[in-house]
Amino acid sequence: MNVSLLSDPCTTGWMNWGYGELWLTPDHLVRIGRRGLTLRSAALGGAMGGAMVAGGILALKAVEAADRKFGENRLKPGASMDVDADQWERQIAAHPQRTLMLPLKHIANVDLRLGLSTSRLNVAMTDGKRHKLLWMFNEHAAPLLAGRFGPQLGQP
Repeated sequence: MNVSLLSDPCTTGWMNWGYGELWLTPDHLVRIGRRGLTLRSAALGGAMGGAMVAGGILALKAVEAADRKFGENRLKPGASMDVDADQWERQIAAHPQRTLMLPLKHIANVDLRLGLSTSRLNVAMTDGKRHKLLWMFNEHAAPLLAGRFGPQLGQP
């Protein structure tokens, strides 16, 4: 199964400072909470988005410093990899409290908003539930989402 990393870090709301990774799989949009990402973001002064407020080079230097501390070899947003589907499912099932799985077949509408420092994806499910996913802007997430959702992906 091929999975693509849309972003790290990703939160589920402006008041949720627990960070995670946002993945796109053939059947799901998956947000996996990762304690290490929350710690990495805390090293930047609380929030990755807060680092972006400082602007350009300062924010990039903070991210680079955090990457040196927490691992340069981590997968970068936009990267895709093949994983064993059973192993992926076991990993997800092992931590249900920190995982948000949105089956693509149950997504009624998606609305992507790209900002200067952050991106937001509002997801409406067929059962009426709504989810908000927020992440620090990167150039990889929008094309991957557009490739999957096409014209269904609302953009300004």
